[in-house]
Amino acid sequence: MNLAGESRRRRASRFHPPLPLIAIALLLLFPPLPRTYALRVPLREVASLLSLSHSLLTRVAVARADRGDAAAASRARRIASHLSLLSSRGAWALGWDYLRHYAFSSAAGCGLSCATAAARLLAAAAEASRLSSPVDAAQWLRRNYGDLRAAATKLLSGLLAAFSEQGPLREVVLDVKWEVEEGGLLKDCLQVGAKDLEGLLIIAKDLMFSASRASSPNSEL
Repeated sequence: MNLAGESRRRRASRFHPPLPLIAIALLLLFPPLPRTYALRVPLREVASLLSLSHSLLTRVAVARADRGDAAAASRARRIASHLSLLSSRGAWALGWDYLRHYAFSSAAGCGLSCATAAARLLAAAAEASRLSSPVDAAQWLRRNYGDLRAAATKLLSGLLAAFSEQGPLREVVLDVKWEVEEGGLLKDCLQVGAKDLEGLLIIAKDLMFSASRASSPNSEL
């Protein structure tokens, strides 16, 4: 199936709004876990991830509105609105989809390509967060954005392969992939909240490490 066509058809339906970018960060390197460990998720870190993502996307929406891009601002606000843990169309829908299709599956995660891309994005977010001058930040972004966009696309393509079942997780990957490739979401996140983006990726890395330890044959039950 043509992924670009699939993404365009989905975005045309008003009944399928994009779900939170945070889900992508949460699942960056999350391989499906063995049955014994599937439910061992550090909820405090997940909550921090949701909070950071909501803050970042809200600022992206404000920045887009300030530059007169009402449609892009609306998309960012719609993504942010799905961060609530109480929303049946937000984090809970993603969690249920993961449990139903992937938690007890033997299918592989997105693997080394995702790890490499995520590491590149984390290093870039850390570097961008240290730039204090708007001029320096703009020059840095011009030099590095093409490479970073390619890394994000590689990561999202890996997630599309990992989340092969139709459902909220695959839908959010398609939506965020479109937003990164066509809507400039990565650039906006780096411009308005590189520190928050770095924090998101660090938490996702910690979650991945916890999952890897839990799935180790030598870990305690």
